[in-house]
Amino acid sequence: MSLLPDLRIVNADSDRVSLEPILRESFEGWYLRHSLKTLGEIERVRIAEIGDEKVGLTMLKIIEGGAGYLYYLAVARAHRGKGIGGRLIDDAVECLREEGAQEVYASTENERAAHLFSSKGFAKTDFGEVSKRYGLLKAVSMYRNMLSVPGEALFRLELNRTLNGHLSSSRV
Repeated sequence: MSLLPDLRIVNADSDRVSLEPILRESFEGWYLRHSLKTLGEIERVRIAEIGDEKVGLTMLKIIEGGAGYLYYLAVARAHRGKGIGGRLIDDAVECLREEGAQEVYASTENERAAHLFSSKGFAKTDFGEVSKRYGLLKAVSMYRNMLSVPGEALFRLELNRTLNGHLSSSRV
């Protein structure tokens, strides 16, 4: 039985202004400015709702070949610690998988978020590892798209095919 039986995660419609309060209480400084800008520009925004209340969101996109990136994960302050962030990560991974991602990246400087990503099977990685997988030029392009900044930890979740053809997640 789910702890959040009334939680729904849906695509955001074109009116994204109603999501700004979640970002304003989740980020500050450069991250707030960039998250607000990204909210208006990125194609895929997923919203967590309980009833008519918007309680969280993710922003995601395919950045390079088979690599997806989870740009922002934010949960309204009053709803933190209830499992919504984890459900949003699961949903984002599934959406990116459906769009053809073979792996998903996320970056954060927040310890709670880092722990959450780790608990969902993401493993810490770095620019050197991305360069080995994609080559230096593609890795530079990916980092530019990720907008990863010094001080952030980069995480990666590899999506594998199982023997019966279904996709599964694994740590690498």
